[in-house]
Amino acid sequence: MIRTQPINVMASLRQLMVQHTAGARLDAQQARNFAALNGRQRLNHILLTALMALVLFNLFLVSDRYMVPDVFEFAVAVRLYVLTPFVLTLVLIGCLYREWWVSSMPPWFTDFVAMIGTMAVAASLGAVMLASHSDQLPIYRGGLVPVMVFGNLVQRLRFRFAVCSSLFILGVYVFTLWAHSDRPAVYQVIEIPQGLLLLLVAIYTLVSNFNLELDERHSFLQKERAQALREELEKSNQNLEDMSRRDTLTGLANRRQFDAYMAARLNDGGVGRRLAVMLIDVDHFKAFNDRYGHPAGDQCLRLVAGALMAAMEGHEGLVARWGGEEFAVVLPDGEVDICLKLADAMRAGVDGLAMRHEVSTCSDHVTVSIGVAVAWIYAAPQAVDSLLNKADQALYRAKAEGRNRSVLASGALN
Repeated sequence: MIRTQPINVMASLRQLMVQHTAGARLDAQQARNFAALNGRQRLNHILLTALMALVLFNLFLVSDRYMVPDVFEFAVAVRLYVLTPFVLTLVLIGCLYREWWVSSMPPWFTDFVAMIGTMAVAASLGAVMLASHSDQLPIYRGGLVPVMVFGNLVQRLRFRFAVCSSLFILGVYVFTLWAHSDRPAVYQVIEIPQGLLLLLVAIYTLVSNFNLELDERHSFLQKERAQALREELEKSNQNLEDMSRRDTLTGLANRRQFDAYMAARLNDGGVGRRLAVMLIDVDHFKAFNDRYGHPAGDQCLRLVAGALMAAMEGHEGLVARWGGEEFAVVLPDGEVDICLKLADAMRAGVDGLAMRHEVSTCSDHVTVSIGVAVAWIYAAPQAVDSLLNKADQALYRAKAEGRNRSVLASGALN
């Protein structure tokens, strides 16, 4: 015997709804972004459709003339003298103060006002129906159908506002039907079927409205995810670019970044611009490595790099690892006096580290020698090569004169 479990209809419907809306749920920030993303376009859409609907709404005065002739003048007053000025005032405010509306009002306010407008149209029809004793009223109530379709599918009110508007329109239908229940009418037989038709229209249009908003949410989330992926990719590319221009040991710019920086200086108003370069060498670094080991050597270079960067603070320029135990400093518009003071500050910074160096011939702790060159540059690669050669010669002199000193290249600018 086959045993079956009873079907929980409500649970199945809830599960179906969860599956249908999966992937379209927004957190609080996403909901605000979703509402505000197309605020201007949505306001324009509401204003345009409201004007179109107002024209069509007043054209229905033709049907009023034949279907509710006993209150035709009242219908004219309601449509032309009450509802039309009301809607036009809202549209005029939206047009004249569009920027303020979009920037100052909460995103849901546009749909709220549109919902009030739709309800006002339904209420005006209800007022005409309550005032009339026409035999055509059962047919006239069918005018609530296009009002509901307009709000739910043409203006595309956000779902929660569409639900409120639809319930209000259904309420107008039921209330006017109840108010005329004691009055015989030729077409009374169609009132119940027409009410069911209005209910079905409400259900179908709300389902469509819900799916439209759901599609908008899916599209919004896809764009956000695509944007997030693009930003993550750009960030990763930027990180890779930064890593390719950084020395992994010291964190300083590497030789590639140094070359790019120098090339940029050549193209940055190159002719007749002063440029200073300092080449820095850690004294007797090979002996330091041999005595204390490569890990200690790496730590030494990191500490020296930190001391150079600390001395560079407040100066425009670049500090780079030139290679091995050598470093390079570039100072745009560098003046000789400033360069020499900076070189002394860098030497003093390294001295202040007091890193023991027992096999150095110039000190009992780690020191640096610095070659300084200052020259006018022009937009040609030879200018950089010439400047670097001068700095290298000055560094060589610093080493020859006993190390732990800074030397200015001969022929430097004053």
